[in-house]
Amino acid sequence: MLVYGYGNPGRQDDGLGPLAAEEIEKLGYPFVDTDANYQLQIEDAEEISRYDVVIFVDASIEKDEQFTVRKIEPALKIAFTTHAMGPESVLALCEESFARSPETWLVAIRGYGFDIGEELTERARGNFQQALSFIILLLDELKGKSMANAEAKTILIIDDDSDLRAAMRIVLEASGFTVGEAANGEEGFKVADRVKPDAVIVDLMMETVDAGSKVSTKLKESGFKGPIFLLSAAGDTVRYNIDPRELGLAGIFQKPIDHKVLITTLKKQLRIG
Repeated sequence: MLVYGYGNPGRQDDGLGPLAAEEIEKLGYPFVDTDANYQLQIEDAEEISRYDVVIFVDASIEKDEQFTVRKIEPALKIAFTTHAMGPESVLALCEESFARSPETWLVAIRGYGFDIGEELTERARGNFQQALSFIILLLDELKGKSMANAEAKTILIIDDDSDLRAAMRIVLEASGFTVGEAANGEEGFKVADRVKPDAVIVDLMMETVDAGSKVSTKLKESGFKGPIFLLSAAGDTVRYNIDPRELGLAGIFQKPIDHKVLITTLKKQLRIG
């Protein structure tokens, strides 16, 4: 595997990508190499052709989330006007020139300051720690991706936040799970009927404040026997005012999601590993 961070460490939060590569290198994984540069280049196509998995890490200003994760597909058209390229184009050039297409991901960490200077902004530093924990988990899960008993398990995520669903899908699928998605309760019932999930994760606050608890109750009434977890951004307020056992819930995951806790908890509940 290769973790490749790109950006300019001399411009505050633009250095988030190279810093991620630096921190991963310190962990000394025998199955992971790291690299960093100011920008992606044509020559990187040859480098990534030598790997099975590549994780690019960059700074972002496009989203409000602490970080976003998406799987990269080769660009339909390789187009560039300078020596710099995007990860999709690097992957496309790799496929075209070397007949190789490694599994490729992009972790984009939210940055706020891009002036000259080597110090990260305080908010970006917090985002970085969350993203780094995710990258470490992703590396571990991708390495053990072949666990056969997890592949038979399906997790249904019901949440109106598409970015959150996408991030959860990535780490769950990297762990070998199959994932179903729904943006609201009614859609969730239909998807549950179609995919027959082994576990359900549902947001507490969707159309109404207590939408998640109502969805969980209705799922239980319909005969669903698997564990149901609530997602909540309300912190201790929910923990102190809702008893998961009284609602027939397996537990409550707090936002932002700790992906390591998510996977560990699901494996325990579903008796995997």
